[in-house]
Amino acid sequence: MPIDIGIKRLSILKDKGLISDLIFADSKELLLQSELKVFNKKIT
Repeated sequence: MPIDIGIKRLSILKDKGLISDLIFADSKELLLQSELKVFNKKIT
């Protein structure tokens, strides 16, 4: 799933009050980290 779609889905959950700001921030960070890992694997 593209990172922007993942963040958009997280934002919807946060806006509906289904996840907290902390969970949103942590999940967003995990998405960014996983994207970096995939990118680095493609380079090497």
